[in-house]
Amino acid sequence: MKISQTSPLLAAALIAIASSLASAAELKFEQVHASLTKFCGDCHSADDDSEESVLFLKATSIEELSQMRSLWASVAEQLNNRTMPPPDEEQPTEKERLELSGWIDQTLRETACAQGPFAGSITTRRLNRIEYTNTIRDLLGVETDAAVTFPVDGSGGEGFDNNGETLFLPPILLERYLEAASNIVDEALPSRPLSLRLAPHELTPEQKKTDELRVLENKQAVRCFPRIYAPGKHALTLQAQPVEAASEIVVKVDGIVAERFAVEARETPGNFPVTFETSIQLSKGFHAIEIRCSGPAPIQLNGLKIEGRSRKLNDQQKKFYRLLTGVNLDEEPEQPRKLARTQLDHFVSRAFRRPATDAEIEKYLQLFDRSAERDEPYLESMKLAIKGVLVSSHFLFRVETPPSSPEPEPISDFELASRLSYFLWGSMPDEELWQLADAGELQNEETLRKQIERMLNDPRSRYLNEEFVGQWLGTREVGARVAPDTSKFKGEFTTELLLGFREEPIQLFSYILAEDRSLMELVTADYVVANKRLQKHYGLEEKTEKDKADWPWSPNPQLKSDGPFEKVSVENGQRGGVLGMGGVHLLTSYPNRTSPVLRGGWVLETLLGIHVPNPPPDIPELKKSKKEKLTVRQQLAKHREPSACSACHNLIDPPGFALDHYDVLGRWREKEDDQPIDASATFPSGETVEGLPGLKEMLLKRKADYYRQITRKMLGFALGRSLDDRDDCVINQLTDHLLNGDDTPRELITQVVLSTPFRYRQQGTAEQHHAGE
Repeated sequence: MKISQTSPLLAAALIAIASSLASAAELKFEQVHASLTKFCGDCHSADDDSEESVLFLKATSIEELSQMRSLWASVAEQLNNRTMPPPDEEQPTEKERLELSGWIDQTLRETACAQGPFAGSITTRRLNRIEYTNTIRDLLGVETDAAVTFPVDGSGGEGFDNNGETLFLPPILLERYLEAASNIVDEALPSRPLSLRLAPHELTPEQKKTDELRVLENKQAVRCFPRIYAPGKHALTLQAQPVEAASEIVVKVDGIVAERFAVEARETPGNFPVTFETSIQLSKGFHAIEIRCSGPAPIQLNGLKIEGRSRKLNDQQKKFYRLLTGVNLDEEPEQPRKLARTQLDHFVSRAFRRPATDAEIEKYLQLFDRSAERDEPYLESMKLAIKGVLVSSHFLFRVETPPSSPEPEPISDFELASRLSYFLWGSMPDEELWQLADAGELQNEETLRKQIERMLNDPRSRYLNEEFVGQWLGTREVGARVAPDTSKFKGEFTTELLLGFREEPIQLFSYILAEDRSLMELVTADYVVANKRLQKHYGLEEKTEKDKADWPWSPNPQLKSDGPFEKVSVENGQRGGVLGMGGVHLLTSYPNRTSPVLRGGWVLETLLGIHVPNPPPDIPELKKSKKEKLTVRQQLAKHREPSACSACHNLIDPPGFALDHYDVLGRWREKEDDQPIDASATFPSGETVEGLPGLKEMLLKRKADYYRQITRKMLGFALGRSLDDRDDCVINQLTDHLLNGDDTPRELITQVVLSTPFRYRQQGTAEQHHAGE
């Protein structure tokens, strides 16, 4: 259910804000500049030339202010948060504070689009590990874990690991790409196993007369030199018989003894061939197989057979085999090079995510030719060409045409198809997107909307849910970098519980997306989406009102034993939304104790986009006194007594205090060290809230800040670049759209795709970003 009613408390707050904004609108730039000079000028003088100076007062007009947006936005934020001016400096009145911050906010909004639409430019960037894995899956039909051997992707800009500015190409990654390409192609196109049958006279040295028996005297040997394309175990079968008396045969592989066979004479008249069998391991390439008589008497060799193991393919694998090679398994084409040209035309274009040029196709066809000149089979020649494509920069990187103008210019349909597919699926465009791009129809707004809807209803969109939510909230690290103290919580958690913690926010977002519910429910929901293990952990297993999840996204396979994720209503106010999730509480705790500071900082930064200042380097660690049984809250009260600490802690701590009922593992508690939990919290504005319900109510009043933050995060994730000051225009437009109409995830995603930065590009991003700084 979407939130449509306004509470009396919220209405009163909105009236107060509107009143302060009305007063702020009457201010002039000169008045604001004079007031800020009065309260901030001692530390931020416009004449200060030191490197660490924050020179926002250098702006002498609204135009100059708008070119220093980040600095002035920080000024408004610090005024709102009561973190500046410092406590020991002269303070503005509460009315002055609201008027100044309101005027700055309003001015920044009004001037955000003053320079016209802004698209920016996107750095050519390589596929990150997840994108590489997904693209290989959709291009070759191979589920590979090769990317786990790649260096970990860094995150930058808006905090996501698809940011082109941080996706470097270290030398070790080039080696990994070569290894991965070889293994992936072998998996997609299994080479034909060796099937070798040799008559005695065909072994080296060859025997001229085929009708003569092949007799090996003591220490005499024959050899064969098979080429292996499909490595693995091979069955070697040898037929031999003694000539006069018992003897011995030695089988060598590449000069190393692999097997010895005793050739025994028979007591009955006449000797008959005996079959000897063994298994040998053969790697890819040429090998030397030697059969040597090592006994005192000669032996007669009757034949040799070496058989590799064939791999059975399922229907999906056979489909991709034919798609890549143009023939069915075990077929040979009549015109290999002509077919190779046709197949590479299709494959290279799909791999490059745009139509390939004749010169590009010819380059990979040359690899095919080199292999064919060595008398290698058609399949092996195609595999060599495909490997070349998989280590090409046009496959490994998302390459777009550089912008040619400082004004926004539309990207191509194929570039738009790639942006869309990697945003929603983390993979290459599928056939439908390709056809629309090829027809030049993808830029049409109605067509785009239909494609967004189709793609969001596809199971592949779990990528968006998993990566966006997990990285935005930070819960992707739960169970990996973030884990509880095993000595303190031994027996109280399991790997499955931590995986459930990580999955829960993904499933909540998936539910809200599938059911077209309000984005605000990520915070205000009065239900949880949890499996049996989480329901038990939260004390909800006795609840009867449950809706089984029927949206198309499935959780981590490791969680199947804990049952499906279900929507479970919560009536006591102790759960619901991300603030009631065990993964969030674990993420914002230390391994052995809770931390209101970490939790408060997480709420402010992650949900509201408020910058939390770093603590001074000389701040001591908060340690528990053995003499005094103080709660963490009581210890923090002592810690924040100095005025230098109180300004920041007055901002950071309150949201954390409101969540104090949750322990490290997110379990509800009424006491800490035998003392009742105090979950009341007083914010810098003077507003006091109680526990999770009160915190939700406070965040509901900050809906504009919350929507601006989630909009910024979604836009940054979609573009894969850092956002800068000129992106404020589209961020404000998207935020207003959510506040004034449909505020579902589906609508936000649609508006991001339809926005200027997503569909256009322009020159000069770096220069514009640094203007005024």
